Amino acid sequence: MKLFFNLFGMALAGALGYLMEPNLRFQLTGQQPSAVERAEHGRVILKTDDDAPQIDVAALSASQLPSSVQVKSAVKVANAASGNTMTVDSGNRVNLVRIDYANAVISPAEGFEGRIPITETDLLDQLAANPPAQTASAVEPPAVVEPPPVMTPPEPVTPPVVENPTPTSAPEIAPDPAPEPTPPATPAPAPTAGGGDPVAVMQASIKAGQIKEFTFDQVQEWKAGEDETVDGESFQTGLASYKAGTIFGVKTIQAKALIKDGKVQRWSWPKSGMEIK
Repeated sequence: MKLFFNLFGMALAGALGYLMEPNLRFQLTGQQPSAVERAEHGRVILKTDDDAPQIDVAALSASQLPSSVQVKSAVKVANAASGNTMTVDSGNRVNLVRIDYANAVISPAEGFEGRIPITETDLLDQLAANPPAQTASAVEPPAVVEPPPVMTPPEPVTPPVVENPTPTSAPEIAPDPAPEPTPPATPAPAPTAGGGDPVAVMQASIKAGQIKEFTFDQVQEWKAGEDETVDGESFQTGLASYKAGTIFGVKTIQAKALIKDGKVQRWSWPKSGMEIK
């Protein structure tokens, strides 16, 4: 029994030491805990307006988070396999691996990972600009099967009685005229993106399933935009405003299309410029 209490006391002391280590370190050595250490057991709660519910960023699923973030301060990352380290300077965009309490786990290259407080990235700005959509699996209602119609048998017909019929020659029956040949149907022209019309090009892109973020039926407004130059290339632009359910309720969200040669080259969010898949 004494051995059990000794082991329990050692485990409790170790747990308390792990949780209180940053504060004890400052009291014993005068060294302040790092921002990453202070965020290891914290929570980041996002609330965009008074009517919107609070968002616990650590509770969001991978599908509700952006694929990358921009760091606002330098962060050191390491390769666990090789032991090599590298520093990512402020302003660089890196892959977002996951959220760990109030820290973001990032990766600038394959095999390298590091941690940085969420508040030192643009993650909260991206979530505020494009609130994460609610995830709900759509359940199709069962098909309604109509019962077969009840067939009523026809009443029997009694043939008329003819007294003393006189044989006559059978009447001549003229053959039916041959039916006139029906001209082949002209196939309807296939829908095109429209000769340079941004609205028609956007509608064709959504109908073709170029992206999965929203459907044609969700769009409330199609609008042609001004021409833009991106990376030295000139594009037509268009905006599609659609309704979507988010954790803040049903919101109207805009998506921008970059159009060239009669096709949508890329869909993106107008504010952040991030590509829509």
